[in-house]
Amino acid sequence: MDDHSGCAYQAPTPYTFLPESARLLTVTNLRNSWKIAFWVTAILVAAQIAASISVRTPRVRNYFSARLEDAFGRPVQVNHFNIEFLPSPRIYASGVTVGEDPAFGYEYFLRAEQLTAGLRWSGFLRGRFEFGTLSLSQPSLTLVRNSEGRWNLEDWLPPAKRLGAATPPAYGPSRAPTIANRLQKIEIDDGRINFKKTDIKQPFALTSVTGSVEQISPGRWKLEIKAQPWRSGVALQSAGTVQVRGDIAGTSARLQPASLAVRWNKVSLADLFRLLHGKDYGVRGTFELEAAAKSGAPPDALDTTNIANTDSSNDSFVGADWSYSLKVSAAQIHRWDLTERSDNPALIANLQGRCNVALKKLNAQTLSIETPLSNLRGTAEFLSATNPYIQLKLDSAGVQAADLLSWYRAFHPDVADAISADQFFTGSLQLQAWPFELQEIKVSSSGGAVNMRNAEDALRIGPLRAALNRNRLVTDPIHVALVSSNSLAPLPIPVGRLTKVRAPGEPSGEANLTLVHDFVAHSGALGVQGHVDNAEKFLKIAAAFGHTLNHGWDLTGPARIDMRRQWSSTSLGAWSGAAEVTDAQLAAAGLNQPVQLQKARLEWKNANRVAQIGQVEGFGATWSGNITEIKSPDPEQQGVWNVQLHADHLDATELDRWVGPRARPGWVQRLLPSLFSGKAQTVPASELVRRLNVVGNVQVDEFTIEKLKLQQLHLQGSLHDLQLNVADGRGQWAGGAVHATMLAKFLPRPAYDVHAQLDGVNLAQLPIDAFLADRLAGLASGTLHLKTTGVGRDELLQKLTGAGKVRLDNLEFRGWDVNASVADGEAHPGISNWPSGAGTFTVRDRNVFLEDVRLDGGAQFTLIDGTVSFDREADLAIETSAGRRAVRNTNGPGQVLKIVGPLAGPRITREKSAPRQPAD
Repeated sequence: MDDHSGCAYQAPTPYTFLPESARLLTVTNLRNSWKIAFWVTAILVAAQIAASISVRTPRVRNYFSARLEDAFGRPVQVNHFNIEFLPSPRIYASGVTVGEDPAFGYEYFLRAEQLTAGLRWSGFLRGRFEFGTLSLSQPSLTLVRNSEGRWNLEDWLPPAKRLGAATPPAYGPSRAPTIANRLQKIEIDDGRINFKKTDIKQPFALTSVTGSVEQISPGRWKLEIKAQPWRSGVALQSAGTVQVRGDIAGTSARLQPASLAVRWNKVSLADLFRLLHGKDYGVRGTFELEAAAKSGAPPDALDTTNIANTDSSNDSFVGADWSYSLKVSAAQIHRWDLTERSDNPALIANLQGRCNVALKKLNAQTLSIETPLSNLRGTAEFLSATNPYIQLKLDSAGVQAADLLSWYRAFHPDVADAISADQFFTGSLQLQAWPFELQEIKVSSSGGAVNMRNAEDALRIGPLRAALNRNRLVTDPIHVALVSSNSLAPLPIPVGRLTKVRAPGEPSGEANLTLVHDFVAHSGALGVQGHVDNAEKFLKIAAAFGHTLNHGWDLTGPARIDMRRQWSSTSLGAWSGAAEVTDAQLAAAGLNQPVQLQKARLEWKNANRVAQIGQVEGFGATWSGNITEIKSPDPEQQGVWNVQLHADHLDATELDRWVGPRARPGWVQRLLPSLFSGKAQTVPASELVRRLNVVGNVQVDEFTIEKLKLQQLHLQGSLHDLQLNVADGRGQWAGGAVHATMLAKFLPRPAYDVHAQLDGVNLAQLPIDAFLADRLAGLASGTLHLKTTGVGRDELLQKLTGAGKVRLDNLEFRGWDVNASVADGEAHPGISNWPSGAGTFTVRDRNVFLEDVRLDGGAQFTLIDGTVSFDREADLAIETSAGRRAVRNTNGPGQVLKIVGPLAGPRITREKSAPRQPAD
């Protein structure tokens, strides 16, 4: 038996863990962790270096390119690859170009400066490249629509699974999903989307594109994109931002089912028209668009505010049907050169319905257009196929005249703020076919008024009825009355053309308006007949509506008008008719006194104006005749005014009263604009005169210029291009006849050239001093040529030059015996007679120089030389000679009678003349 069999069992003594041992273990663990971290880091760095080197090899480059081609479904070219493992695996590709499907052309489909592709760790650890998020920097995408109506985008993204489609049985190990199906998200930064139709590149594009395309389920993609519209060749300032949100199916299913929401805001109307048509139409304002579309859903199921969160993966739809809703709004609409106002018009248009892109068919089951005070509601249908068709029905329309006035004010300048309109119109409209054919139109109104604040008068408008009758739009006569603003009572329906209204407030003017238009023949007519007690009221109303008719003139007194405008498919037509005034006054800028229109009529014939002047008093004369405007075929050229006028008496003194100092400064500038319909407000007066093209005749029974009196004056000439040409001027003066021509050029410096011929002028009737007029008798004939330049009487006389010839018959000078006075050297009373005489003279330096004036007295000749100034100072030398020929004394000294000093009282002396050589 063992010695220890009887002993009790003893447990081993436990090991005591000292603090020194704990510290040793911690240091050991840290050393091991550091080694692990070091080796992991070294492995990652080595992998990074190896990957960076390997991506430069053709094999790896081709591998990555193949993976990208699997992701995009198109050929891909990359200039440079790089790869990173930290903080997450990523592939960087620079200079990426994705090729196009040959069915849509050979231009690139997508091009990006840089592509960043995130790799999933799960796939990476299994040895497969599975792309997570693709980030595209500055990409450029080209969307092409071919002749069949298909887009190149339709075959790019992978499709969704069809509902109800049977899944074929799979045998063997399951196949891993394709790279494309593993594509999770595409992010876009500062991109661009171009558009092409077949091979034609469109001028539109989307720039600054940012957003993402994310696969939320197999074959289902969510869109969130922002972009700015762009058009080539057009400078845009405020084109707004386009936002697209929603989700679509894979493109091999032609994007269906889908739900999309589009918002385009902060757009100026000017840039909208520039985008659509490439030019500015002169309209300003703001524009916003909100649209929603959903494949197969009814219009009332659309939610534009939360459409991006709508799950349409289970939608059922038929073919390519889409339901849509569209809201378009515009505000602050006005013309480009007018100031923005708080009452500028605004409108909101709403459409809801269905469309089929493949059939090119759109149906708007709900159509509404709303303005602040008006609305129109109806339906529409549009088919764009081989035979386009459109139908528009407005079943309910209510329009306030105040809205119409705000639209009018937004596009017409100078409309008075004081104008207000109060009238309500109702109606319906139906358009059909293409081009449009009007099937039905009805417009009615019970009447209304147009008021002007703080004005004594207002316009009262009668009932309106307009309807379509056998393709002809016909309106009942619309009666308009000018009444006191305090007597706006209901207007009775007129009987006949101008039935006088029997109301407490007697109208001071009435008019009837009629309108007829044939929509088949594209012809029609507008008629206006009326009268007004004071034309000044009508002119003020026209000016309040921005149509100032009286540019530089005012008309007061009764007037009557009967006008009609007709148009056709080949012509816009022109106004024809007449306006008559009687016992009226015409005040014009530049005239000190008003013209009295006793009887005058202005007619419009074939767009030409004819003024028939029955009796008009002005400029101190009574006028009659015609003034006719003949328009030029060239709209850029001014027409011709043909003048045929007659006046009984004109006096220069009276003319000065009319256009004297009070009216003279700038009177042409203020008088002529009416001839150019107010277009010359900022044009120099010289330009206004240059534009005038006047031809015709003016006859004046008597024309008085100080002491010069002309009878039966007849002037025929023209005024054109700043040249006044009097080709034929005839008249009677001092018992004789005067025939003259004149050419006056007003630029660059006024210049005048006058040729005159006198025949049988009675010297006793000349406008000279009474002292000489009582002593002279006889007849004078001759020719005269004068030239001068300048402005003003003094300058014209200072620069006056000319020459002439004179022939005298039966000259008699009473009070002096000239021959005896020459012989004795002192004045001898008596009478001097010369049966004939002739001579020449010149004019210069404000003097008339007499040269070789020979007076034939029969037995003796009298020779006169010297000067007579415009101030009537004389310096004359008179000699006598015997014989049939007057020859100056060249053999010895002779006697010369000198007449020096004022013609009214000259000093007379006798001097000896020195012998002259024949050459003198």
